[in-house]
Amino acid sequence: MVEKIINNVTSLDNRSTKNTAKSKISEAVVNIDAIDNVSSSIKENKEIIGKLSSNAPIDLEKVSQIKKAISSGDYPLDLDKISDALMQAYREMKS
Repeated sequence: MVEKIINNVTSLDNRSTKNTAKSKISEAVVNIDAIDNVSSSIKENKEIIGKLSSNAPIDLEKVSQIKKAISSGDYPLDLDKISDALMQAYREMKS
């Protein structure tokens, strides 16, 4: 009678070990799929960023006008606004 109980317990332990191994394998497969999804998502994002950066929405004519105005001294500067922005940036860096 004791031998039957021991055999039953042993067979239950073997089943549980097999089930645990199967679940770990399935978890590993799920993790690999998740990594593949993240990897492809990163590649897609890099492609999108590349496309956006190559076609940046910059008005080159406006930029050249501003450069000319700065070089000739005709570009208006609001010194109070500039100093406020610099102080705000300093406060943010400090905290």
